[in-house]
Amino acid sequence: MDFKLDRPEKLCNNAVIVDGLPGCGKTMLSAVISSIDRVELFQYANDIETYCILNYFKKIETQIASKMISSKMDYMLYNLMMSREVNFRYSDLSSVFKSHNKIKYFRRLFAEGDQAVPELIDKEKPILHLVTHCISAFSKPLINCLNENMLLINFHRNPLYMIKQNMWNMENLIDSNRDFSLYYNIKKKKYPYYFYGQEEKMITASSKEKAIFFLEWIRKIDNQREINPSSNYYELTFESFVKKPDKHLKEICKRLGTKITNQTLKVLKREKIPRKILSHGRNLSIYRRVSWEKTNAKSNSEEIDKLYKWVTKGISAEAKNALNWLMNDYEKFTKKELK
Repeated sequence: MDFKLDRPEKLCNNAVIVDGLPGCGKTMLSAVISSIDRVELFQYANDIETYCILNYFKKIETQIASKMISSKMDYMLYNLMMSREVNFRYSDLSSVFKSHNKIKYFRRLFAEGDQAVPELIDKEKPILHLVTHCISAFSKPLINCLNENMLLINFHRNPLYMIKQNMWNMENLIDSNRDFSLYYNIKKKKYPYYFYGQEEKMITASSKEKAIFFLEWIRKIDNQREINPSSNYYELTFESFVKKPDKHLKEICKRLGTKITNQTLKVLKREKIPRKILSHGRNLSIYRRVSWEKTNAKSNSEEIDKLYKWVTKGISAEAKNALNWLMNDYEKFTKKELK
């Protein structure tokens, strides 16, 4: 049958998607963005990640992936306005108990729902807030869904600060039933999608080397994207945001048509922003679980030197070359960000 997929009038016309590599600081940035006027509690969007990756591997067409993403965003906002599928797990970073306006989500549980929701969305104009992993590299179907009131944020960070968490992921999630990444089969062997084209190298690599090769693979794909600079796409670095958040918040609010609140200032203070030493953020158990630690360095350059020595210790020449490429790539981006 020759037809194109479509859906009735959209529900979600305002959204912000915070994307980045594991360990880049997305949850810190999202905590701040959640405090902005009309922005909702952040939710993880694994389905949207999956649609984009399937499209990259040419398993679904771009138009189909875009419609699936658009429909998913409508569905998530619809449920959120009734507090369906809201995270009430107390210790999670995405928990309603971490929201500055938690009472709103409890009220929604008992308020009129279903047929009343479209009118409520039209009246309040809530901004759906999603967090994704590594989606910017495969973002074509998502970009196609974004209107003038939506924004995809690609959050970058010095790769040295992301190695430990990605090592943890390699050691604890690969082949685990807790890993919800896409896998593929070659000759009856299964691999995570980010092993593609480098299977033999990844199989023999240490967890530290796997982390480096994974970051390199994603960044090289990300660099090949064609993004219209006038589109609702915004790139910034962790380092720039934690040092000087004001200019970034101003730009984010401008693009979303909203404003910061008094709560934004409180959240920034809680997140220890602005800060001088990059790793001197909140000491949370969930961060420690994935190997975050506050250093005793007296300057960022000292901290980076120590990290580089630790990361390069015991790795192969190929992994070291990949790490150096990542660092040069990051340096190029930071210079572009300063322009």
